[in-house]
Amino acid sequence: MKLVWDKNTTKTNARNSEGSFIRQPDGGILFAYSSYVGDDWNDNASCNVVGIRSFDEGETWSEPEILVKASFFGVQNIMSVSALFQKDGKLALYFLIKENWGGITFGRALSEDGYTFTPERVQINGPLSYYVVNNDRFIRLQDGRIAVPAAMHAYYPNGKSDSFSVAVVLLSEDDGANFDITPARLTIPALNKSGRGMQEPGLYQHRDGTLRLWARTTAGYQYESFSRDLATTFYTPQPSLFSSPCSPLEMAEHDGVLYAVYNPAPSYNGHHREPGTMNRTPLVIRKSLDDGLTWSDPMNIEEDPKRGYCYPAMFFTSDGAMLCAYCRGGAPEEEICLQRLGMMKIRLDEICPESKE
Repeated sequence: MKLVWDKNTTKTNARNSEGSFIRQPDGGILFAYSSYVGDDWNDNASCNVVGIRSFDEGETWSEPEILVKASFFGVQNIMSVSALFQKDGKLALYFLIKENWGGITFGRALSEDGYTFTPERVQINGPLSYYVVNNDRFIRLQDGRIAVPAAMHAYYPNGKSDSFSVAVVLLSEDDGANFDITPARLTIPALNKSGRGMQEPGLYQHRDGTLRLWARTTAGYQYESFSRDLATTFYTPQPSLFSSPCSPLEMAEHDGVLYAVYNPAPSYNGHHREPGTMNRTPLVIRKSLDDGLTWSDPMNIEEDPKRGYCYPAMFFTSDGAMLCAYCRGGAPEEEICLQRLGMMKIRLDEICPESKE
């Protein structure tokens, strides 16, 4: 396991975060991510989509270059990239558009070669809202449709949005140009004044077609639910086996093995985390050999108590390894864990070796 890329902040680039990988037609690996402009790292500050490339399976990376500018959409901020192949073979980078009127919509940029991208807006056929979609969340279902799990926050005319969220799934029948919201609405009760419902959901389709949706909460666990009718209905959300602070979890499958990367139990009973980590340490990985029915014990990826780790994205290389990119900021270099972005290369045979395949 080794750190192959680590992006520091500067006075003109206060945050780098939330990215996604895709293989270019020329064999290179493209990693696209949110790159903030200026000295403000807050979510709504100025941000473009930037990319780096590797031609040696993630061992070394090119210098960052802007792929999509927020100014194309007349806004200051586009962020949270999900890379996906279109049905016609084009590469697509999907992202959030922080609209000037206060809500969030979707955009994408299409490319035939992975170098030149054409940006365009994506239509959400639903109410105006503050739609939160994490990086690396757009997925292709077995029936060919694109599915997106989103946290829908109530939007008010004064430009404010509610911190309490409802998890929904959006589906596209036309390869990502338009998205419709399915009928299901998923949440959990506000447990106290900080209760936030089901935030930043993720989605995975099991081999039998069942959809598994999970979301971060303030209840000490990732909550999850399952759908057997392609997101028309879901079972009542329940705590999963993944204990967690209010921080996202990511799942990805490769060669029949399902991997999960997340932060385990939050601070409690005297456990202490440094300011700025948001309780998001350590970062661990687990694997499942039976499509998510059972899981290995967690293995640490990073565990510095002065750093926070979050918003992971995974990519599997041709030389038997995983690239895992995630935020990894910490004191004294950064104010908050969201500011710094790094990438670890992990050999697959090193991941939870006690779980025999």
